[in-house]
Amino acid sequence: MLYKTRGIIIRRSNANDFDRLLTVYTKEFGKVLLKAKSVRKNESKLKGHLELFLYSRLMVAPARRTGKQTRSFDIVAGAETIENFSKLRQNISSLAAAYYLSEITDKLVAGPEKDGDIWNLLLGGFNQLNKGEDAQKTIGNFENKILEHLGYGQQKNPADFIEAILNERIKSKMFLSGIVNNFS
Repeated sequence: MLYKTRGIIIRRSNANDFDRLLTVYTKEFGKVLLKAKSVRKNESKLKGHLELFLYSRLMVAPARRTGKQTRSFDIVAGAETIENFSKLRQNISSLAAAYYLSEITDKLVAGPEKDGDIWNLLLGGFNQLNKGEDAQKTIGNFENKILEHLGYGQQKNPADFIEAILNERIKSKMFLSGIVNNFS
C-alpha cells in the first residue's frame, strides 16, 4: 500500500547505474531514506522533483517484507515539487548555508521519528534563506534551536559543539566559512 508524505531532500547519493538514494526529512515521519529508481535517466519523469533542497510531495511504496526476500528501501513512486527555493540557489551564501543545515540535520537526527519542531525549524530555515535573510543569522538560530530541542541547551560555539558530540567534522562547515567570509 502506497503512502504519501511531504519532505525536504537533504542528501542524495547515486546507487547503481540510474538509481539514487535520498535522505528526506519529512513532516509525517522525520528522517527517511528512500530509493528513487531510474531517476538519473534523462527521460525520468521524477527527475526534476527529486533534487537536493526541494520541498516535495512524495508517493512512496514501502519496502517489501515477504519471507526471506526483503527490499531494504522504500521506493519513490511519484513526486511533485511544492517549493523549489529558487532564490536560495541564486545566492552562494544561502546555498552554502542550505548544505550546512541539511548536513547537521542529517547527522544529528538518528532516524525516522516524527518531530514537528525539527520539521518547522528546517522548513523555516530554508524559507529564511530563500527570502535572502542573513545566512549567518539563520545558521546561528538553527544551530541553537536544534541543539536546545535535542536536549543540549544553548552553546557558545554550536558548530564546534556539534562536531564534538558527533565526533566528526561537518564537511560543509569549512566550505561555508570560506563562502561567508569571501562574499559577506
